[in-house]
Amino acid sequence: MNMEHLRHFVEVCHDMNISAAAKRLRLTQPALSRQMAVFENDTGWSLFDRGPKSIQLTRAGEVVKRLGEEMLAQVDRIELQMQREVDGEEIRVGYAPSLGGALLQQAMGRFAQMHARVRITIADSTSEEMISGLRDGRFDLVIGVSSGEVDIDWTTLRRESFALAVPREHALSRKRVVKASELDQTRLLLLSRVDYPGYWQEVSTYFKQQGINAKVAGEFDGVASLRLGVEAGLGVALVAESARMGKEVRIKKVEPKPDPICVGVGCLLGRALEPWVEAFVEELKWAAR
Repeated sequence: MNMEHLRHFVEVCHDMNISAAAKRLRLTQPALSRQMAVFENDTGWSLFDRGPKSIQLTRAGEVVKRLGEEMLAQVDRIELQMQREVDGEEIRVGYAPSLGGALLQQAMGRFAQMHARVRITIADSTSEEMISGLRDGRFDLVIGVSSGEVDIDWTTLRRESFALAVPREHALSRKRVVKASELDQTRLLLLSRVDYPGYWQEVSTYFKQQGINAKVAGEFDGVASLRLGVEAGLGVALVAESARMGKEVRIKKVEPKPDPICVGVGCLLGRALEPWVEAFVEELKWAAR
């Protein structure tokens, strides 16, 4: 089976429009139509029901689309693995800066002393990006809040408490400890519920338990933008106690203390780790002691 023809067939299936697919593939419509005819001839299957102005998939076409997408995804993963092995040893890590930044800094320093030839690439990632990155092979490891996905194997590094980030000039910045009741009707800044569902759930649960009616004044796509919002005085935010929020932000303890979150290093269940990746996990454990 011609893999290029299969890719183009799957592309046509996205919206069942050969003209649109041809534009995306930078082919002419007649050229793509001929290619689909050749693909059908080579496989011996009739894949399309062709009408005067539209096309539909046959039952065989539905099967080839479904299994073809799986086949192409596997081919892409193997190609990526080939490239990695040819290029040499590398560790690719997705991480949440507010939770994994300090751990990574310590672990990379020690690791580099003993594994100078191994490249480490890190990517500031949302919770969803970390999980999808493990599944599609972009990441070897992720560092963040341990989640409940059954295909991710988490190793606990430490338990992290929430604290309150407030602007330097905010009234609450003068308090050593902020009572939860003082947050009622406060303008609250949060990480995006789409990108950080675990964080959103933890914060929402705490506020409900304490009977706090805060006003959500903004959602942010990462810790850096959240810090900017706090610095600008848009509101306050619950962040990891160890988060580095800059000189214009004060970190205050909250009482009652929110339940701690579990910070871990995750890898895809069933995927064997290279020896140097396992060694890096050990350095992360050391940094978390």
